[in-house]
Amino acid sequence: MPEPSDQHHDKGKTIRTVTLVGAILNVFLAVLKIGIGKFAGSQALVADGVHSFSDLLTDAVILLGSRYWMAPADSGHPYGHGKFETLANVFIGLMLALVGIGIGWDSIETLSDTPPPAPGMLAFYAAVAAIVMKELLYRWTMREAKHIHSAVLRANAWHHRSDALSSVPVAVAVITNAIFPSLKYLDQIAALLVTGMILKAAFEIIWPAFNELTDARGSEEVEKRLVHMAEEDKDIREIHAIRSRQTGGSLLLDCHILVDPEMSIENAHAISERFKQSVITKMDNVIDVVIHIEPYTCEERLVNPCSLDEQLHQQKKKPDR
Repeated sequence: MPEPSDQHHDKGKTIRTVTLVGAILNVFLAVLKIGIGKFAGSQALVADGVHSFSDLLTDAVILLGSRYWMAPADSGHPYGHGKFETLANVFIGLMLALVGIGIGWDSIETLSDTPPPAPGMLAFYAAVAAIVMKELLYRWTMREAKHIHSAVLRANAWHHRSDALSSVPVAVAVITNAIFPSLKYLDQIAALLVTGMILKAAFEIIWPAFNELTDARGSEEVEKRLVHMAEEDKDIREIHAIRSRQTGGSLLLDCHILVDPEMSIENAHAISERFKQSVITKMDNVIDVVIHIEPYTCEERLVNPCSLDEQLHQQKKKPDR
């Protein structure tokens, strides 16, 4: 099994490589969209190009910030540096929202102006090329994000998808205007649709990050799996008080496990350590489990309360004080 430091190094390297490739493509697409948008007279394509340039800022945040949140736990941050990744997600989401609002505002202002000439077909070809390239980049980035359990890489993947989607109404508006020249303001309406898509993507990035910063429940699915693993362990009589919270792309868990009350402390500790290592090994995104050991007695049992006969039996077994 690789050492934690090696895993952090590999994960950080993947994040930086994927982000750097995305940044290079964003520069190319931004220049392409803005240049052709100006030449072909498409406000929507220019707005889409500005959106691509905004991706560069988030790419820079990831490239610089990943070295901080990928650092292992230390005395100053005993739970690790995962919250730096969460803050980066908030920044990416806010940047997306601001870009979307700016594009929408410009589009609304121009709706009151004299309708501009219909954009040239060159804008359509540029938009289609952007859709294909950014969709491919989204799929690759999302695949890598799932592979290394990176929330910030997943957020950036959605940033790429929002850029691809924002080019769709641009392409539709240009081709529709070419077929029906009498239709006015299609380009501005397409820019407003771009705004809606960008704001939706921003919300989908910010909301999970907000929940993480407020220590909302990490993962109900992981908690259920933890119960299942405890039930399969013959030395664990019961598990309860399970809690989970997210930190960056990882999960922290804590729980109470009940064992034979006549077992030695040493054996009970060995069971908890074995169970902890099993959970961390089998659940890739879990980085730590804090386990509180309790005796399997009527006073401690919550999931399977004692019957009246069991309570009387345990009372008889208690030594007189």
